[in-house]
Amino acid sequence: MGFIFLHYTGSGWHNRCHCCNGGAGNTCDSFQCTVQHPSEDIQILLVGKTGVGKSATGNIILGQKVFKSEISSSSVTGECEKNHAIINGRKVFVIDSPGLFDTSLTTEEVVNRIKLCIPLSAPGPHVFLVVIQLGRFTDEEAEAVRIIQAVFGEESSNYIMVLFTHGDQLEGKNIHTFVRDNPKLLNFIKTCSGRYHVFNNKERNPEQVIQLLDQIDKMVTGNGGQHYTSEMLERAERAIEEEKQRILKENEEQRQREIEALRAQLEGEALKKAEEKMKDKHEQEARQQAERSPSVFGQIFKFLANCVKKVFNLG
Repeated sequence: MGFIFLHYTGSGWHNRCHCCNGGAGNTCDSFQCTVQHPSEDIQILLVGKTGVGKSATGNIILGQKVFKSEISSSSVTGECEKNHAIINGRKVFVIDSPGLFDTSLTTEEVVNRIKLCIPLSAPGPHVFLVVIQLGRFTDEEAEAVRIIQAVFGEESSNYIMVLFTHGDQLEGKNIHTFVRDNPKLLNFIKTCSGRYHVFNNKERNPEQVIQLLDQIDKMVTGNGGQHYTSEMLERAERAIEEEKQRILKENEEQRQREIEALRAQLEGEALKKAEEKMKDKHEQEARQQAERSPSVFGQIFKFLANCVKKVFNLG
């Protein structure tokens, strides 16, 4: 059976299929190989307390330093960030959120932080990856599932997985034994349907990323092969699409000028490819603008504030 081997270079992840001796850009007729070349994009939403290594984890997954990461008691990620890399022929998106479970935050601050993540997560994440530093499980983190459920909906618990950072601190001890010997942690893991993984943040070992993505794929398959969605995420996606179309319409004159410039330089197949590339570029830029649009935030803010007030038992 074919398998994918990812290796890391200074420019990021690269992949090779030992079944077809190629990567995602090559064609392979083997059924086994086709199974191992997933075509669907995947969205990973990192959540957790400040200082547990979310940004470093995002960098490890994507194979490049795209998220700011440093040792600090305050949140380095001041707002939600989204980056991606091509792994095994599909886009893997990682959304790095500010610390959401810190006791020092007011309800308004929690709302403001979470609302930044929702547009970037739409139409929905495939996994809520709760990042926990090994050996530092706190009461606030024990509430993570409840908070995620309150904000994103009850069914979101089917899409939650725990990722332990600083796996080097195990010092040879088995992660399963470590979890089993910590009753409080074990109970929390059970609320995540027993799903967890561990990263050694000191190593750029691609195998730990391969194993994580494999676990996520299995979870997604168990959830019907779809990303998670909810009323709020659907609202956000509709608002983003409306804003995107508004932006595209607003920029239509500029786009037409660019098309005319292309037609003056190219023709035939070259022109067709250039126009398609330009269209994709404009749509991607409009989507990115829409995801951070004040009008989108405004549409979800009231709904989100009510959710957070409920989880913190506030009036």
